[in-house]
Amino acid sequence: MTAGVVTLFAMLAFVAIAVWVFVIKDKEDFDEQANLPLDEEDKHQGNKEKSS
Repeated sequence: MTAGVVTLFAMLAFVAIAVWVFVIKDKEDFDEQANLPLDEEDKHQGNKEKSS
C-alpha cells in the first residue's frame, strides 16, 4: 500500500513538473536563463580590458 502511494506521488510530481516546464513557463524565460553564462563572460572580459 505504501509503495503504491509513493509511486503515485512520484508520478504526479513528474507530470506537474513536465506541465510547468512545457506549458506554463514562457520561452523568454528559458532564453534569458540560457544566455546568463554568456552575459557573465562578457562582463568579466570587459573588466579585464578596462584594467589593462
